[in-house]
Amino acid sequence: MESLSANVWVRRGLLLVAAATAVTALLGGLARLGVALGWGPSVAVQHGPLLVVGVFGTVISLERAVALARPWAFAAPGFSALGAVAMMAGLPFAPWLSVASCVVVVLVNAVIIRRQAAAFTWLMLLGSLTLLGGTVWWARGAAVFEVVPMWMGFFVLTIVAERLELSRLAPTPRWASLALVGVSVFCAASALVQPWWPRVATPGFGVSLVLLGVWQLSFDLARRTVRLPGLPRFTALGVLVGAAWLTFTGALIVLEGRLPAGPLADAALHGVFVGYVLSMVFAHAPIILPAVARVAVPFHVVLFVPLTVLHVGLALRIGGDLTSHLVLRQTGGVLNVVALLLFGAAVVVARLVTGPKAPRRSAGERAAAR
Repeated sequence: MESLSANVWVRRGLLLVAAATAVTALLGGLARLGVALGWGPSVAVQHGPLLVVGVFGTVISLERAVALARPWAFAAPGFSALGAVAMMAGLPFAPWLSVASCVVVVLVNAVIIRRQAAAFTWLMLLGSLTLLGGTVWWARGAAVFEVVPMWMGFFVLTIVAERLELSRLAPTPRWASLALVGVSVFCAASALVQPWWPRVATPGFGVSLVLLGVWQLSFDLARRTVRLPGLPRFTALGVLVGAAWLTFTGALIVLEGRLPAGPLADAALHGVFVGYVLSMVFAHAPIILPAVARVAVPFHVVLFVPLTVLHVGLALRIGGDLTSHLVLRQTGGVLNVVALLLFGAAVVVARLVTGPKAPRRSAGERAAAR
């Protein structure tokens, strides 16, 4: 059996911090819905930032650090995890730790471009710049709704970049790839200028989300792999349903404009962060976790259960938002939390039934080994 290096234990420690932060953030989210559990009410205001810059900031920057395979790159998830802990402790400097993490992520993506200058690596850099812009504004005291488009832009561009990389395995027309890059740049620009020109930038940002969602539904590799059995179909369904939610959310933003608060804001936020981002996380976890944490996640049909619960819960929540039905909204929110718990349980079941296999090393690790 292969012994694990100290580096791997550091990665797992960072993921544990992210998991603990996620539990706290989810309790805060339930409190915002009127479902008070544990210490949720005390962190309800920090629900969004904890998830965005605390949980996903740690996980995504960790994945980037593993890909680069340079010790200094791990400062990004380190700062992010420290920022999450400081945020939960109510320390005033917590947002600036998140800013420090974003700066390192930008540097990591810049170095990756020096290794491989391609459209998808440039888009990842662009996405990290939108994250940095939004986090700086937030650290300076801007309201969360003012920076949310920049945070959304980061996740959307990061995912689009990864899917663009995979599109090289499918016969994607050159014009479609160029169009994707152009729309992605427009998405970043419209997100970054939100604080100055929200009346123009907000509809433009919504249009970009619609176009990116339609692109994935039309050209993504998932349209082919959904026909394959097992993990390829599971991943493809997560990608395609997520893209459908992105399209819907973009249309909602175009129709309603800036959404500082209220049911429509709730629908837009969770349409992207749950419908698109979490769906992509579920879809890619069996591929990413072995590379990042050296923990094998063998595929089993039970993984479809949390994915289904996630999207059913989101449909109920957004249905409650659009019809002002509080019980539907609460039920959907609770089901989204249940879906996350079920996903963890499904991974355990898959390992017990299928048996752990050798963890897959990342491209960065393989390059370092050579």
